[in-house]
Order: sequence, then structure tokens, then C-alpha cells
Amino acid sequence: MGAFVVRQVDTASGAELLRFVAPNTLANEGHGHVLRQLFPPYDAPMTFQLGVSGPTRAFPGERPNPGGGATFGPELTYATCTGDAANEGGCYTAAMRTSFGYARQNVSFTTALEADGGALLSPEVTFPNNHAWAPQDDGAWDLPWTPEIELPPPAWTNRANWEPLVGYPWQQPRKRCQTECDPGDPDDCVPSYMHQWDASGALDWLCDFRKIGGFPITLAFLIDASRNKLIAAAQFRAPLLLRPGAALHLRYQARIAGRITREFALRSARYAFGQTGGRYDAIYCRPLLAGAPKFTRRTTYADIAPHFAATFAAGALSTWNYVAGPPPRIESATVPQWTNSSGATLGPFGGLAVYGTVSGANELMWVTPINPPVSVPNGDTLRVPGKVRFQMEGV
Repeated sequence: MGAFVVRQVDTASGAELLRFVAPNTLANEGHGHVLRQLFPPYDAPMTFQLGVSGPTRAFPGERPNPGGGATFGPELTYATCTGDAANEGGCYTAAMRTSFGYARQNVSFTTALEADGGALLSPEVTFPNNHAWAPQDDGAWDLPWTPEIELPPPAWTNRANWEPLVGYPWQQPRKRCQTECDPGDPDDCVPSYMHQWDASGALDWLCDFRKIGGFPITLAFLIDASRNKLIAAAQFRAPLLLRPGAALHLRYQARIAGRITREFALRSARYAFGQTGGRYDAIYCRPLLAGAPKFTRRTTYADIAPHFAATFAAGALSTWNYVAGPPPRIESATVPQWTNSSGATLGPFGGLAVYGTVSGANELMWVTPINPPVSVPNGDTLRVPGKVRFQMEGV
């Protein structure tokens, strides 16, 4: 199972403020793109990015929902994490996302045969809030109809209609800059609120804020940026405030889980997430006699090879289809069958072994049990009743 390792660090001192691990959920929309790296049809390598967000459905006129307004689970999508209804999507320019610490970071995975299977590890990336607390002159707060100076920021409520919506999630609190208003009538006003970002730095659009604060982060996610698909996401137990002067450090670690061999898990990790190694040249299945050793993650093709019936040759699984589910899975387009022409009863058979060939060498992928074991009389046929399926239980 995978997890996001999260650290919050004070930028000035480098002191670690907190650290926690958030277990991930594998997203339905990312399943197919991971599985197709091993099974035909091949999708081509993926490009990974790590991101943070605070999904909510209450945009743009309300405060960001610190608990996250979107339903969390395998149905979560890339659009939910990054769209206009998310904190990240509210930073509607790349410069804003960078400024507030929501800019996604590119990552490349390293893989190893660890944790009894294919282990993934990304480098640690940083999401810094590049703002700083800075006092302003008293005159900057002097509105014509409010002679008091340094008024407290207004509450997060819908404001009067003369204050237009200017961008989620920081419409409020804010102050005015360069306004043309009737001193006696606040409704007769042509305000100039948020300025467009100026790459030269000559224009400070932050003058539109009374106080620059942090925004809540409730979610870390991993995406395939080449296809805009969510691969995995983790929800935090409580919102994390990415305040000015702090940075979020994030990395992703996982292993391929399921009733598969560790060699298959390693190949999955290397090829799907690391773009190294190679895909299987061909994939086969074959009935396995009930006397074969019990299948475990460490079982190899050499362990089970003596327990095949010579009469039943390997059946090729040449093409595979992705099924959205639930649960998302890969199914073979062909259904193998074996006819007993040996002149005697064969069996009992206790499993169906699926294995792939890599440069002429056989590598066991998994064994599906046949329970109870079955025997095949002479002249009868052993047929896979449905499809040969593979489901990735988790990353």
C-alpha cells in the first residue's frame, strides 16, 4: 500500500514543524493507465507530478471548506483535485499557484525489490508559500467611509454587491487600491481590486489584501500529467495550513500489492512508474495440478514448472481489455480451453497459472486457485468459464 510522507518546515530556520504519513487510495481513473504499461494495448510512458489541494464545492463566494467538500475515495478525479472548485484551481494563474505553494512538482520514481515486492519511491519535493508578513502604512487602510485605521479583516461572508468576485479562494479579506469612489456613498464606486500578475515585479497585486494568510490543504495527490489522470490521492486527518514563511515537503512511497509474485510486482513498479525494464513479450496461462506447492508472493516459475500436465499446453493470452469496474481490472480477450486426449483422466487441477516471457525466460505472474480442484476425464474439456482477470489491489 502507498502513502504520502508529509513534512511542514519553517523556511527561515529550517525547523521541522510537523511530520505525518497519509495512506493513499488508488484512483479508478488511474488504474487503466498503470495496468496498460504491462498489458496490451500499451499506453506509452507516464509523466508523474505530485500536487496538493483542498477540494471544495463551495466556490467562489464562500470560504474554502477546510474539511474538503468533494467525496474522497477511488471515484476522486483529476478534475476534482485541480479544477476551479479546488484550492489549487482557485490559483488561476501559474504565478499565483507558485506564490501560494500550490504549483505541482514533477517527480521520477526509483524502484527496488523491497518490502517483498516492487517498491516505489519519489524524491521529496517542496511546496513553499512564498508570501511574508509585512506591515503597511496606516494610510493604506484609510477608506473614505471608515476613518478608523487598521480595521480588522472582515469575516468570511458574502459581501455587498459593490465588491465583485475576484478570484477564489482569496476574495476576502482584502483592501482597496487605486479606487475612484464617492466619499459619501460606498455603492458609487469603481474599485480596482486584484491586478493581473506582472512578471516584471513592478506591479504588486498583493496590495489587494489586508492580510496574506495561508490556505488549508486537505489532500495530496499523484497524477499522470501526460494524460491528466489521477493515479493516487491521500486525505489528511485535519487541514494543514500552508502559512507564509512555511513550506510543505512531500514524497510518495508505495509497493505493488495483490496476490502476485514479487518479480511481477517489481516489473510493474519499474515499468509503470519508473519507465525502466521491459514489458512482457507474451503472456500465457496453464492449468496447475493440485499437488503444486502453495502459492506465495515468493513462488517462482521454476517452483511450479514440474506440476503442469504435459497434455495441456500453454494457452496464449495475446490481447487484454481494460474494464472500468468496479473494481477496475484487466481481462483477457481470449478464453483458453484444454481438451484431454491423453486416453486417461488428468488432474486434479488446483489452479490456473499466468506467466509472462521476458527475452525467452518465463516469469510467474500469479496463480488463480480452482476450488475445489477438478479432474478432467479423457475426451472432456477444461475451459475457463469467464475471463482471465488481473486486478491491482493497491499501490
